[in-house]
Amino acid sequence: MLERAVRRLRDRLAKVADLDFNLDTFDTETGANADDVLGAANTMPFMSERRLVVLRHAEKLPAAELGALADYAKDPAPYTCLVLTAEKLAKNTRLYKAVAALGGVAEYAAPKRNEYPGEVARMFRDKGHAVSAAAAEALVAAVGRDLRRLDSEADKVVAYVGDGCEVTAKDVEEVVSSAAPVSVFDYLDALGSRDCRGALRLLARLVESGESVHGTHAMSVRHVRTLIGVKAMMDRRAPVAQIAPAVGMAPWQVEKAARQARSFTAEELTRALRAAAKAEGEMKTSPVDTRLVLERWVAGVCRRER
Repeated sequence: MLERAVRRLRDRLAKVADLDFNLDTFDTETGANADDVLGAANTMPFMSERRLVVLRHAEKLPAAELGALADYAKDPAPYTCLVLTAEKLAKNTRLYKAVAALGGVAEYAAPKRNEYPGEVARMFRDKGHAVSAAAAEALVAAVGRDLRRLDSEADKVVAYVGDGCEVTAKDVEEVVSSAAPVSVFDYLDALGSRDCRGALRLLARLVESGESVHGTHAMSVRHVRTLIGVKAMMDRRAPVAQIAPAVGMAPWQVEKAARQARSFTAEELTRALRAAAKAEGEMKTSPVDTRLVLERWVAGVCRRER
């Protein structure tokens, strides 16, 4: 979120400043110090009204250098926009107080688990694209809750769909699943194919890479519902061309879902959906291992009746 805020500020400043010649970025993690930053901040802009200077990880500067930045904040160069980002900075420090006195403090808290799809939707809007709720949820499920990586993958999706197109879950699947070390879509394919060993192995990798158990559960439920819809239309002998728009999928996705749906009876899919609701209740109200609950549900879905 910090990087998105910096980018928005940079875009606004670019309207009045030539940032090709008047942008300096520093990072304490690569050795930058307060002298470097202040030297750039006090340099007159070149053929422009403003200069932008950005320092990342300001909290890692020694106390004396933080004090030097606080002194600068008392009388900053009028032509420079100095941006300091920090993961955490105590409110009782001289630097925090000096910046706050200028009205220049902005705090960005990490989103809660259920807020990540909304953050992804905002990312796409900032990039000029509408996005479906299913697509935003799919990106979080596939990538995890690393905002920088989400933003990077969103850039790839935008490049794939082209200007002015709404981003769909299909777009996310086609772009992200090919690049991710382990994809939630691979897990869903294993689940739909009743490959218990494969589904559990991929589920473990997803969770170990930081994916939310609740997010994966939600994607699993959506997949089962899709299989129910596809199977119901198959039983009525509906053609793929008719099923695709009804379930919001591309024809090739319907063909894959149809292959999976054939391995279930309608009763099995209905039981799987009911069991998913019960599992969700356990995960929300009982002091149990949520991953274990989901694993048991997966095993139940994959189990074939004899």
